[in-house]
Amino acid sequence: MKKIALFVEGQTEQIFAEKLIREVIGRYGFFIEKYKFMGGKKTARKPLLLTSHDTYENSEYYFVIYDCGGEGKVQSDIRDSLDSLREESFSLVIGIRDVFPETNIAKVRQYLYFGVPANSDIPVKIILAVNETEAWFLAEETHYPKIAKKLSLETANEIAGIDISSDSTEIIPHPSDILKQVYIRGGTTYDKSREKVERTINALDYENMYVNVRNRNSSLNELLTCLDEVITASDH
Repeated sequence: MKKIALFVEGQTEQIFAEKLIREVIGRYGFFIEKYKFMGGKKTARKPLLLTSHDTYENSEYYFVIYDCGGEGKVQSDIRDSLDSLREESFSLVIGIRDVFPETNIAKVRQYLYFGVPANSDIPVKIILAVNETEAWFLAEETHYPKIAKKLSLETANEIAGIDISSDSTEIIPHPSDILKQVYIRGGTTYDKSREKVERTINALDYENMYVNVRNRNSSLNELLTCLDEVITASDH
């Protein structure tokens, strides 16, 4: 069984990561556990088990997805967990965090692996969602009518100020705000609540994201490439 740990910024990324794994790794057996790190300044940070779900009896993959509760915690939680992950025979660590609310992408990239040992015997890949994970949702141009019948690609383009079906949504400073504005035009809204996040994530066309959206959004492509490599390594 191949064991992969994902450390993500928050609830939105955790929900999306689980859905993406189910869609991309779907034809394989896999086991997923989700945790949320608790504690902090005065108490030790410890992962609290949220859910555990086995889709097949003989799983080829074991994924653990940690909600780190903030973009600043992804690196430190990875660093502090490497020894235990090594002891448990994990073979890959993936981190996912946003740029927003920071505005200097180059600076964030410079410190992306701060505190993570460069010589770790477990490969660590941290994906920087530019500028937010919602840029990936915004770019999936077919999902809008599923959110509200009156919504369309044209509505999203008008509000975003670009053609999201051909341009990169990574140039948008605050994608979640644009997504909210688009949804409001359709008589609904978007926020970080579980209900709203799950509604959007379940409306996305993952084949379109895998085949097309990744080609105009480099950070999504990085994440999908990581998952591609996990499958390719197991197939050989």
